Amino acid sequence: MRKIKGKLPQKLRNDSDPGAAIYMVPAYAVKTYRALMELAAKLAYLNKDHLLFFRGQDNDYKNQKGSSSFYPSIYRGALKGEELPDRFEVLGQASKKLVEAFERNLIDGYSEIKKREYVQWSILQHYGICETPLLDFTHSVRVACSFAQLSNENNRGYVYVFGFPYLTNRISHNSEHDLVNVRLLSICPPDALRPYYQDGYLAGTEGITTEYGNTKEKLDFKRRLIAKFEIPTKPEFWGEGFSSIPESVLYPKNDRIEELCKGLK
Repeated sequence: MRKIKGKLPQKLRNDSDPGAAIYMVPAYAVKTYRALMELAAKLAYLNKDHLLFFRGQDNDYKNQKGSSSFYPSIYRGALKGEELPDRFEVLGQASKKLVEAFERNLIDGYSEIKKREYVQWSILQHYGICETPLLDFTHSVRVACSFAQLSNENNRGYVYVFGFPYLTNRISHNSEHDLVNVRLLSICPPDALRPYYQDGYLAGTEGITTEYGNTKEKLDFKRRLIAKFEIPTKPEFWGEGFSSIPESVLYPKNDRIEELCKGLK
């Protein structure tokens, strides 16, 4: 995918090394949700050519070079021999079983899911069934912060801001940026509650391959990273009028698609 360099407010600029890539510098510490929202608003204003998406994590996962790294799960780790083709084989089998289960249970939209591989992968990814070439994002700062704090035993979590091309369809292909962006709210059946509560999106590279050679770094979403923040995990972070989204809402019960997917693991 194409590498971008987002524009930053003055307070987020690294004065000691103005040329340093965002993924190589420490996260900017933010003490309150309101302060983070104000910075997100400034980032959106300065980066009008990009649509901003967010991702919350309990840790700032880095590679051996000390860079924040965001690979889709199927490409993670030092892959050797037939390991990657084997992962895609598992993905193919899971996709087939998912389509069969949707058709057997007459899930709304099963005929479309049967035709669209990216939709199959999106459901498998979002419900944690197997590794896929897609990575989870959200359009909601609150959702990202809630995930950064969820089940986090550390005193801090991380929220990342990424810049993507503007979306044109439910599944947006952008060959110039080598990106595919899937809007889950538009393609998941109404029985799939989780994507709706999480304002979920998924993204991946357009040219899915099992043979990336020496170009694996081009699959790393750090190339789209605009900013990264460190937030406290204490409830005081939210301040008056705001609160974390509870786990029972992010992962709602009585989700029919979740129950169906459990049989695929």
